[in-house]
This record gives sequence, C-alpha cells and structure tokens, in this order.
Amino acid sequence: MNASTVILIAFFTSAATATGTVFVLQRAGMLAPAAAPDPGAPSEMVPELAGLTEADARANAVAAHVALFVAGREAAPGRKPGTVVRQSVPAGQRVAKQHPVSVILAEELPAVPSVVGLPIADATQKLESLGFRVSPGTKIPDPKAPDGAVIGQLPAANEGLEKGGTVSLKVSAGPAEVEVPRVVGTVAARAKTDLEKVGFKVRVEWVSLAESQGLIVLRQTPAAGEKAKPGTEVVIVANQ
Repeated sequence: MNASTVILIAFFTSAATATGTVFVLQRAGMLAPAAAPDPGAPSEMVPELAGLTEADARANAVAAHVALFVAGREAAPGRKPGTVVRQSVPAGQRVAKQHPVSVILAEELPAVPSVVGLPIADATQKLESLGFRVSPGTKIPDPKAPDGAVIGQLPAANEGLEKGGTVSLKVSAGPAEVEVPRVVGTVAARAKTDLEKVGFKVRVEWVSLAESQGLIVLRQTPAAGEKAKPGTEVVIVANQ
C-alpha cells in the first residue's frame, strides 16, 4: 500500500468519525438544532408611492406585500389632490411582509376666484376674505382698463392655492400718456377731429379778432408736444 492510499483512508476515516460524533451528540440533545428561518426577517421591498393616486398606491402596496395606511392629508401645491405626497418608509428599503407603510395625501386646495376687472380695493377685500394674501404689482398702462383696475392675476382664476398663499395682481395705470398734437393754425373743425382721434376730449372756445382769419385755432392747452393721458380735455381757442 502506497503513501497516497494511506492518506486517503485516514481522511475518510476521520470524516466518518466526525459525522458520527455530531449525529450522536444531536441525538443526545447536546447540540442545538439548526435555526429555523425568521419569518419576521426583512424580505419585501417597499415600492415608490410618491405621486401615485391612493388607488394605485394601494395596488402597488398589495403587490409588494406591505400594508398601506393613510396617515393624513395636507396642502401640496403642484400635486393633484388625492396623490401621495410622501411615505413613511423610503422606496427600496426591505421590510417584513405586511409591514405598515403610512402615506400623506395631497388635499384639495381652495380655488382662487377671478378678480380681473375689479378695482384693486375690491379685489384685495375679496381675496383676503378667503384667506389669501395679495401682492399688487407696479401699475401698468392699459388703453382699455381704467386706472386702478385689475388686469391680470397669478394664480389664474379657479387654480388651487393653499390658504395663506399669495395672489399676485397686475393693476392698470390707465391709458399711457401720449403727445398732444399741434393744432394751432388749423381749422377748428379739423383740429377737433385730430385731437379726438388720439383720445382727447376737446372744448372749443371762440373769440372774435378782426385781424385774424376766421375759424382758425389761435391757442391750445395743453401745448403741442406735451404729454397727457387719453381722456384729458384739450382746450382750443379759435377765431370766429
């Protein structure tokens, strides 16, 4: 018998002896049995629920074998009402089966009313009575809206905004000032037409000067080149 054979026989004999010894010790209760798998050990991965509707979040939770609970609702600008804002256990974390995961849902936000066309004082009162803040911006010239009227709002009408949120308003400064045209030296009827075309009101005063040509405008107020808002009265003095 060569050396290799002797070594192999010795190895298998030792292994058999060790196995038998373990078996005997287990039967005698001297060795603890192998531990059973822990049913509470983390095994399920928490899904991403943020942005989902409550129904979709529940369906995903069932598929992932976790228990979903709605812990509350809160204002969440930019989120659709009823969708998940955040969850108690981060997505991707492993938990035991049916581990509770609570979520916060976005609540329905109050709708911002339309205040375009209202005087700024009335618009402010209306918005503040509903719990909103108001931020009136710098007045902007507008040829169609009177001075002090609201011509724009943000958020727009019927959009949702949490109470205490700010509504920014654009306010009209009325029509922009325009240059008064020169009408001195023209016929009074033509002068009146030219002034009214650019939005001015016209009042004609007549004088009688023998040395001046009849029906011709002699003076005007405001003077030519001055700026005034449309609707301003321009007085022209004409010779009869």
